[in-house]
Amino acid sequence: MTTLDTNSPSTEARPAPYSSAIRKALGACLVLAGLLNGGAQYLGELLSPDHDDFGDQIAWGAEHAAIHQTEQFALLASMLFLPLGLLGLAQVTRWHAPRLTVAATLLTVWGMWGFSNVVALGYAAGSVGPDEIGVRNSVALNDAFIEHGGVMAGALYPHLIGSFLGLILLSIACWRSGVFPKTPLALLVAFLVWDFLLPSVGPLEPHLLLMVALVWLGAHLARMTARTWSGATV
Repeated sequence: MTTLDTNSPSTEARPAPYSSAIRKALGACLVLAGLLNGGAQYLGELLSPDHDDFGDQIAWGAEHAAIHQTEQFALLASMLFLPLGLLGLAQVTRWHAPRLTVAATLLTVWGMWGFSNVVALGYAAGSVGPDEIGVRNSVALNDAFIEHGGVMAGALYPHLIGSFLGLILLSIACWRSGVFPKTPLALLVAFLVWDFLLPSVGPLEPHLLLMVALVWLGAHLARMTARTWSGATV
C-alpha cells in the first residue's frame, strides 16, 4: 500500500498566484486615489474662492479652465483606483471581521458606483458644458441633474448613503482587524463626518484628511507581509 507523502510539492501550501503583485497594486491604487481625489480637490479649494453652490463653481471654472478642468479630470481618473484600493482593504479585514466586511463592501461598492456617476455628471456639466452650451445652460443642466429622479437614484443617494456608511463600516473593520495603523483610519472617519456634515474653515479643508488617510493606508497595504495579507493571526 502506498502512503501519501505530505512533504511532496503537490501538497505543500503555496501563496496564491500573483498575490504579492496584487497586494502592491491595490496599495498603489489607494495612494493614487488619495493624490488624485483628495489631493486634487484640496488644491482646487485652495486655488479657488468660496462657492455658494456648484453653479458658482462652474462659472468660476469657465474663467479659469486650466485649473478647474485639471482638478475635475484628476477626480474623474481617481475613480479608476479608489474602488480597487478599498477592495484591497476588505481583502484583509474579511479574515478578522467577515460579517462587518460583507456589509461594508456591499455599501461601499454601491456608494462608489454612485460616486462615479456623480463625478461623471459633474465633469459633463462643469468641464464640457461651458465651452459647448455656455455657462448659463451648464448651470441649468447641473440643476436639472440634481432634480432628476434617475440621477438621485443612480448617483446622489448611492453616494450619500453608500459611500458614507460603507466607508465608516470599512474603517471599523480595519480598526478591529488590528493590522492597520489607527491614525489614518481616524482621519478617514473624520474626513467623512467633516465633508458630509461640516463646512470648511479657511485653508483647513476635509480633503486634506482624505489624501493623508488613503496614502498612508495604501503605503501600509503595499508593505504588508504575505502572512498578514493571507489572514494569519500570529
